[in-house]
Amino acid sequence: MYLFDASAVVNLVKRGSLKPFIRGATLDLAVYESLNAIWKEHKMLSRIDLETARTFVEILKGLFDSIPLESVKGYETEVFELASKEGLTVYDAAYLYVAMKDGLTLVSD
Repeated sequence: MYLFDASAVVNLVKRGSLKPFIRGATLDLAVYESLNAIWKEHKMLSRIDLETARTFVEILKGLFDSIPLESVKGYETEVFELASKEGLTVYDAAYLYVAMKDGLTLVSD
């Protein structure tokens, strides 16, 4: 089973490649990170138009309704310690911690 970080989620959705998610999960954090990435590409970088952004948001909504969303609730200390030890952001450490804890393969772009 795979744990997809937000960058992998967004890039796979933009490519129209949803099949990999059949054996995957992500963090609840990915909902916010993915939506923010789409907003940024539309509003700040002007890479995608509003309709395309809306389409991606709808696809993401369906995806997040369909795959398990893991959480680091209850593991805040462990995530913080991992981030500090490895020199990672807390966001990245959250994905890494859950992948290690649950024996998942972390997928990141």
